[in-house]
Amino acid sequence: MVTSSLATETGKRGRGGRPRKGEPSPNERQYMLVDLSRDLLPAIAAAAGIQWPNALYATNPVGFARDILGVNPWSKQVEILEAVANGPHDRVAVRSGHKVGKSHSAAILALWFYCSFDAARVVMTSTTARQVDEILWREIRMMHARSGKCWDCKCEEKEAAVRGERLRIATPCPHSALIGGEMAETARSGFRSDDSTFREVVGFTARQAEAVAGISGANLLYICDEASGIPELVYEAIEGNRFGRARIVMFSNPTQNEGSFYDAFNSKERFFTCITVPSTSTPNYIANRTIIPGLAERTEIDQKAEEWGVKSALYKIRVKGEHAEHEAGRIFSVHLIGEAEKRWAETASDGRLYIGVDPAGEAGSGDEVAFAARRGLKCLKFQVHAGLTDVGHLAATLAMITALKLPRETPVVCVDSEGPVGSKVYIALKNYAENNPGVLELVRVRASDKSLRQPEVYHLMRDALTAALAAWFEAGGAIPEDAKLEKELHAMQWEQRADGKLRVTAKLQLKKILGRSPDRYDALALSCWEPLSLREQTSEGHEQEAPSTGRSDYYSEGALDPYAGAELWERK
Repeated sequence: MVTSSLATETGKRGRGGRPRKGEPSPNERQYMLVDLSRDLLPAIAAAAGIQWPNALYATNPVGFARDILGVNPWSKQVEILEAVANGPHDRVAVRSGHKVGKSHSAAILALWFYCSFDAARVVMTSTTARQVDEILWREIRMMHARSGKCWDCKCEEKEAAVRGERLRIATPCPHSALIGGEMAETARSGFRSDDSTFREVVGFTARQAEAVAGISGANLLYICDEASGIPELVYEAIEGNRFGRARIVMFSNPTQNEGSFYDAFNSKERFFTCITVPSTSTPNYIANRTIIPGLAERTEIDQKAEEWGVKSALYKIRVKGEHAEHEAGRIFSVHLIGEAEKRWAETASDGRLYIGVDPAGEAGSGDEVAFAARRGLKCLKFQVHAGLTDVGHLAATLAMITALKLPRETPVVCVDSEGPVGSKVYIALKNYAENNPGVLELVRVRASDKSLRQPEVYHLMRDALTAALAAWFEAGGAIPEDAKLEKELHAMQWEQRADGKLRVTAKLQLKKILGRSPDRYDALALSCWEPLSLREQTSEGHEQEAPSTGRSDYYSEGALDPYAGAELWERK
C-alpha cells in the first residue's frame, strides 16, 4: 500500500520542537502542502492511467463503485447496478420499501455513466425540488467529493484508526482516480465535464417536463426517483427521447396502482427488468445490527409491523416494497398520504392559524386528546395527551396558541363537542373566549349532527368533515410523518347508504380496525373545517367570499378555502 510521504513526514526539529532557522513555520508548511497537493493530484491521476470517459468500467458499475467512489454496494444494489449495465432490457424498474439506499444507488449510476461513455448525458428527475436537490443531488455531490480512494484503502485507514495508528493514504490512491468536471450547487445547473467530451449530469423536478423533453443523445440515461408519483406527461417526454436505446431506471415505493411505474410490474413486465427490494432484505435487518448506517433497521421495521399490521397495505408498500391491490376505494390512499408527507418540508405555512381539538375523557379509556395546528395547506404539528380534564384541554389549547400565533392574530379553534366530554370541553373554551376577547375564535362541531353542507350528498357532519379534509389533501395539503395518523387516514372508506348518501367508515368499525379511536385523524379534519360564516377580509377591511379554485364543490361553495386566506378571517 502506498502512503503519502507529505502527510506522514514529521520533519526535523530543533530543540523544544521548534523549527530550525530557515525552516518554514507549521502554518507555512500547511499551505505548502495544500499548494503542492493541488499540483500533484492531476499528475498522480494521469499516472494511474485512468482518463475519463473510459470504457474500463462500462460493464462493471460495481467495480467502479468500489474502486473509484470507494463505496461497497450491498447485494440488492449490486443487482440493480448490474441490471442497468448488462441486463437484457434497457429499462429497469425498482420497487422497494423504505430506507434501502435508493438515492445512493441512483448516485452511483449517475457518476458511473458519466465516467464511462463519451458524450454521456444523465438526466435525473423526481416529484419535488427537495427530492432532486436535497436528496439526489446532495448524494451525488458527497459521493463525488469522497471519490478517488478505493474501498480497500478506505477500510485500511479505518482499521488503522481502530488500532490507534495514524494512516493517511494519498488521494487518489494507487487503485483509483479523481473525477474531473464542474459541480454546481443545484441539480438543474448540473455537473459537466471540463473537456471536449460534453458529458453531464443534470436534474429536474417532474413539474419541469419541458426540460426533460428537450434532451437527447447517443449515450443517455434517465434516472427517475419516486417514480410512482411522476406525471405521465414526463414519461411520454422520456419515451419520445428514448429512440436510439436510451436507458431508463425507475426507483419508487409502489404507492400507486396505475401509471407507467405500475405498468412496468404488470402489463409491461416483459419490456422491463423488474426488481423488488424489501426493507427486510437490508444487511442491517438481517444481522440485527447497524452494518450500513442509514439503511432500515430491524427495530424500526418491527415497530411499523406493530403500528400498521403486517397484512396492511401500508406495511406491504412501505416495508415489503410490493403493490397493494384494493386501494381504489380508499379516501386516502397510501400514495396520497405519502405525497402529502413528501411535500411537507417545502410547503409554505401561509394564512390564519387553525387548531382542531378532538377531546377525550380522563378515565383512561385508551382514547387520546389530539390537537392539530394548520396554516393554509400545511399541518404544522400534532400534540397528543392522555387523561386531560376540561381545564386541561383549555390549558393545552392556549399553550399551542401561544407557541404558534402571530402578532395581532386571532386563531380559530374548532372543537368536537360530541358527548358529555366534548360538551364540557366546549363550555370551558367558550367561557374563556367570552371573557378574553380576541384570544381565539371558537367553532363548535357535533360529528353526529345531520350534515348542513351538501345534505343531499353527505349523511352526517362527520362525513362532511371527511370530504373537506379529502379536498384539502387534493388541493396540496401537507402533513408531517406520523405512523398512527397514516394508519387512521388509510382506514377511511366511503360507503353508500340506501338513500344514496355517502357515509364514511363507522367509528366502531374503525376502532376494531385500529384497536383505538382515530384521534389524530379527527383533530386534523377539525383543523381543516372552515365554516361558511368565515369570510376573507381584505386589507381595506371589506369582506368578500372565499376564492373558488374550481377543484371541488366544497371550494366553489366557499366551505373550504385550501389556502386559508392571505389575510385574517373574521366572523360575519
